[in-house]
Amino acid sequence: MTEAIFGLVGVLVGSGISWFQSYWTSQSEAQKNARYLAIRIVCILDKYIEDCAEVVKDDGLFEGQRSAQNCLVPQIKIPSVPNYPDDIDWKSIDPDLMFELLSFPSEIEDGNRIINAANLIAYPPDYQDWFDERKFYYCQFGLTANKLSNDLSKKYGIKKKNYNEWNPFEYFSSELRAVAQQRNHRTEEHEAFVKKVLG
Repeated sequence: MTEAIFGLVGVLVGSGISWFQSYWTSQSEAQKNARYLAIRIVCILDKYIEDCAEVVKDDGLFEGQRSAQNCLVPQIKIPSVPNYPDDIDWKSIDPDLMFELLSFPSEIEDGNRIINAANLIAYPPDYQDWFDERKFYYCQFGLTANKLSNDLSKKYGIKKKNYNEWNPFEYFSSELRAVAQQRNHRTEEHEAFVKKVLG
């Protein structure tokens, strides 16, 4: 009887050790996959942050000059949405973070549609409505990309990129406040014009 009990205990302990080894190995593999994903996505987001900053800085002047028609013309093309690699294991990271990352490109596409629509009401020579919408949305996209990059870096222990000459959060926040104020002022002007025309 005692031998049977020892035998059963031995089987249970052996099974427990085997299960723990398997669990530890799968957890370790999942952590490695999550960190690998995070490193690759942080690099993509950091590049996108810089692209957004270039769009926000674009004042429509080429070397300080307007076009031959005395108009402002965009000098920076709108960047492509972040293109995530296909060979990464999305299930390895936090589900909420995964949702934010995967929904970000569609948010950018929605914003780009609004920017394109603003082009229909912008008028020369400054096309101010269009430039302001572009700046307004790309400040937000830059802030979102910066937040996601920071969240991934913090959660998965990645050394964050050092921006020597500027702070993305401060830059985009400051520019967003300024352009939001301009947009609000222009909206008030449009409303006053409509009231005047309609009596």
